Amino acid sequence: MISLVRRHAASRLLRLIGTCALALGAAAFATGAARAQEVKLLLDWIPTGDYAAYYAAVDRGFYKDAGLTVTIERGFGSSDTVTKIATGVAQFGIADIGALMAGRVRTQVPVRAIASIYTRPPHSIFVLGDSPIRTFKDLEGRSLAGAPGSAVRVFLPLVLARNNVDISKVQIVNSEPATMGPLLVSGKANAVTGFLPNRPRFEAMAKEQGKEVRVLQFAETLQIYGNSLIAAEATLAKNPDLVRRFVAATLRGLEFARANPRGATESMAKLVPGIEAQREMAAAEIANFLIFDSEIARKMPVGSFDAAQLKLTWETVAEAQQLDAKATSPESFVTRDFLPKR
Repeated sequence: MISLVRRHAASRLLRLIGTCALALGAAAFATGAARAQEVKLLLDWIPTGDYAAYYAAVDRGFYKDAGLTVTIERGFGSSDTVTKIATGVAQFGIADIGALMAGRVRTQVPVRAIASIYTRPPHSIFVLGDSPIRTFKDLEGRSLAGAPGSAVRVFLPLVLARNNVDISKVQIVNSEPATMGPLLVSGKANAVTGFLPNRPRFEAMAKEQGKEVRVLQFAETLQIYGNSLIAAEATLAKNPDLVRRFVAATLRGLEFARANPRGATESMAKLVPGIEAQREMAAAEIANFLIFDSEIARKMPVGSFDAAQLKLTWETVAEAQQLDAKATSPESFVTRDFLPKR
């Protein structure tokens, strides 16, 4: 009888151990399945307040909520970012859609825009307040510094042509993005290229020297899309769920920065050495203007691509880069498959 009781006890103990082992195994599996995917986002420029939304998405846990651990790295111009996304340096990037279009046609880079960001063109030329350069025509005979991979360079020939400027008479100097402000303020360049959100930073540098800054905006000549979120076609095909989660979390970050630009720049200041939230507020607000304050943005959800403006953007790129606009459909540069369903 005692031996029978012992056998029953031993059997119960073995069943209990087995049940615990199964539970522990299931828990371990669940933990592994829930482990965040590591993702890299490559910017098109150095981190400034206009990128605060992406850092806010990291700091405020929007990417974490989507099961992602996101690392953000600086860029060296839109064309360079497009190339690096095509070669797998990062899964996602931010780049001017014009640079992507030119890259797909000229070198067949397998990259697409997956969400629009700037619904207004941010491309600009900056000069000092006392500069004799008052119009694009005044650039003739003067130096213009710009990054060779910058999206501004994609449209520069067209904008100058439409303003009756002989580009051969403009001394274009290739320079790194970080040197633009110092070149302008020091007078080593008569003008520099950049995006509109660079204005507060250039103005702060100029103010220290008792100077002011003026802007010649390409938007006076063009009405096209600017920055977009991009990804390689291989990523879109192999990891569609990852792309959807990343896009949704990124758009959430953009909406947060729209409602709370101060909070977004405070998040950025936590993550980027040398960034001061108050100083970057103006750039974040300019980014909001470029993203949300346009006729297109007011009638469509954030991230959307309007077919008519997309077509106009491609036709503008084709004209600027001497490409055949009719040879490629504007829709081939984008996909709407990963935008949140409305």
